[in-house]
Amino acid sequence: MKRVAVLILAGVVLLALGGVAGWRLHRPGTDARAYAEMRLIAVQVSLDEAPPDYVFWAGDSQVELQPGSQRPCGLDFLSGGVSGATAASYSDYLGRLTFKVHPRIAALTIGTNDILVKNNPQLHKPTEQFEAATEAIVKRLQSLSARVVVTALPPVGREIGTLVDAGAVPDYSRRLEKLCGRLGCTFADPFADLRDGDTGYAKPGALRDGLHLAAFRPALKALEPALCGR
Repeated sequence: MKRVAVLILAGVVLLALGGVAGWRLHRPGTDARAYAEMRLIAVQVSLDEAPPDYVFWAGDSQVELQPGSQRPCGLDFLSGGVSGATAASYSDYLGRLTFKVHPRIAALTIGTNDILVKNNPQLHKPTEQFEAATEAIVKRLQSLSARVVVTALPPVGREIGTLVDAGAVPDYSRRLEKLCGRLGCTFADPFADLRDGDTGYAKPGALRDGLHLAAFRPALKALEPALCGR
């Protein structure tokens, strides 16, 4: 029974990391790309109808799952999150989006899908590729908005420790902070209250499935001071 439970949990995590729709165990990459294509259509529709002032939050599933009814800094909120996105794939996605109206504020949360154990995320080449892709994303966002905020990576659950490298969470977060120091973006950690110290793991009850936040609105609320320049 324990083995069955582990396999079920692994399937749930792979689904979350690969995209939330159309999952096929024998073709996960294909399904993740197909989902991303459909998601990009939805994001583009929202951008085409964006109001004069809004907050655009780019990133992965932690962003996509944010409720759209929120009004950070008193502005409309537009989620550009794509479940399963890595920094490299999101850089490509962002380059394909058209912004008829530029956001007043732009934010980015990325990295969880880059730190899968199978990717050896703390080796030199993967970290170098992550930093290069993230820099491209930040520069694109800076071309759209005068205020760009980049967040730390959210913590992960101990139950998925064999799939995701928790040690890379603080490492990649520090890299993002240094990147912002160099590029002039603002670094923030809206997930600080969810962390179990500097382990990369989350406190009990902070996540719903070992990966996604148990509650999303508090994260955006915690990000507001950085977004609004308070």
